Amino acid sequence: MLANNGPIWQSNVNKLAKLVLDSNEIYTLKPNEKLDLCHGYALEVKQIDVDNEKVWLEFTKDGKHVADQNISVNATESNKTWNVTLDNIQGENNIVVMKVYVNNLFVGVENCVVRIDGIWLIDYANSTTLNIGDKLGEFTLENIVTGVDESNLGSLVFKNATESSVICNAVGTKYGSDGWSNEQYPVIDLFGDKYVPLFSAGENIWNSHVNKLVKLVLDSNETYTLEACKKIDIGHGYALKVKQIDVDNEKVWLELTKNGKHVADQNISVNATESNKTWTVTLDNIQGENNIVVMKVHVKQLFVGTEKSIVWIDAIWLLDYVNAKTINTGDQVGEYTLTGTISGVDESNLGSLVFEKTPVDNCSASSNSGKGVTKFTDKSTKPSTSWYQDFCIFAAMKGK
Repeated sequence: MLANNGPIWQSNVNKLAKLVLDSNEIYTLKPNEKLDLCHGYALEVKQIDVDNEKVWLEFTKDGKHVADQNISVNATESNKTWNVTLDNIQGENNIVVMKVYVNNLFVGVENCVVRIDGIWLIDYANSTTLNIGDKLGEFTLENIVTGVDESNLGSLVFKNATESSVICNAVGTKYGSDGWSNEQYPVIDLFGDKYVPLFSAGENIWNSHVNKLVKLVLDSNETYTLEACKKIDIGHGYALKVKQIDVDNEKVWLELTKNGKHVADQNISVNATESNKTWTVTLDNIQGENNIVVMKVHVKQLFVGTEKSIVWIDAIWLLDYVNAKTINTGDQVGEYTLTGTISGVDESNLGSLVFEKTPVDNCSASSNSGKGVTKFTDKSTKPSTSWYQDFCIFAAMKGK
């Protein structure tokens, strides 16, 4: 946790809160409209003052008032960001718990909307303090190292008292927007990094290829409003473009590209049933497998104006299929060696990867300066393993 305006290396490295949201998506809200931020947190537009170009926002937790603020859209860029700070969070005061960036106001004939371009939020209500001797699974906190500067943000030193096998299980996860899909996709946590096992369209997710893994680029239920010929930069070189809007037939022509090159395209009817309004992109020869689901896009609605029309996309799910990888028995992941692959059986058992600790004489990996990346150290002269992890709990809101 970090106090407002304090340098990040002065954060309380042993006082931790999970990151709920770090989004640079665009949210358009009318007066009295509420944005559900998950975990009981919500942001509501209480009032829009068109004459003075101000927006009154309220932050709530479980329906109860936490903070509110009037924000001017004519202010400087820094003053258009609402920094919510609270006291007595794990005994600390003036702690930054949320940032909201208000971009602009739009005035229509009947309604006006506010455009919010970024939200950053931590789950301060469920924050925790770690003390020396506390246990996290098979690890015990041995030391707390205070940060010094941008290249050393502080550390928590853990001791591992066991050398047992590690089993990484695939689990079912719902897509980001429950309103457009009740389906699940498989996810496997590989020593802190989450991967999606490759799975085929129409197949049960327990038939996924549990050792053929790909990173999840996006699982978003945010609303994207696009005109014809506009595109969404999804990251990692992927983009979704609205090629054309057919107002008469109420269809939208979408295209997926990678590094500017065509991958797939589809015409979607906004008058179709909910399931048919979802474009499921499948590709062949992904790590030797065919008909692999790599993206899902849900088209909600079309809006027709006097001069322009826009399409409302309310969910995007995308895998970084270009960088998928296969791990085989004997392959190493950090300090561990894969010793077995267990195929899935049913909804309660989606498959597993079994690892054994690899004997290492002296193994270390250091982080890049100032990025708060994890670094591990294993000294074989000790009977157990020391685990050093840099934490950068406070991160600046993603820029547009």
